Amino acid sequence: MKIAITGHKRGIGQEFARQLSDLGHEIVGISRSDGENIRRTAHTASIIEPCDMLINNAISFYAQTELLFEVWHTWQSSEEVHHIWNISTKVCEWKDDKQINGLTMRQSLEYRNQKMALELAHAQLRCQPSKIKMELIRPGSVNTQTFSDPDSVSADEYVSRVLTEQGLT
Repeated sequence: MKIAITGHKRGIGQEFARQLSDLGHEIVGISRSDGENIRRTAHTASIIEPCDMLINNAISFYAQTELLFEVWHTWQSSEEVHHIWNISTKVCEWKDDKQINGLTMRQSLEYRNQKMALELAHAQLRCQPSKIKMELIRPGSVNTQTFSDPDSVSADEYVSRVLTEQGLT
């Protein structure tokens, strides 16, 4: 399978790229460190279009949601089955607005709002007739940042668990 992964050079995206490549999948990585920017939505979607699957992982303001719409509409008319995994966050499950460890309150609220927009778009598109199979993935505490909780799970362990749950191992 040909799999596009945004944010494939760090954290969870890097681990998805490594493990899926080890399983024999062809990875199309899209990261700022390679000169790509998901805010260039149409350009990024053109890179993703020939793929079978998108792991929509990178966040840059609301570009993750905009990219979801662009790719979904590009693939929507295809007769082939495509897959989109939208990487959100457990923070969207919180009942109260709380400050995220390592972020200011403003950054925490902005991050949560951006991910909640992704989740709303995911829910809306999932209800539309399409051959696109979509999954919403909400990582909890994964050790990907210097300020990550010391008790958080490693990206390696988390991604391995997701791939098993999704039947890709």
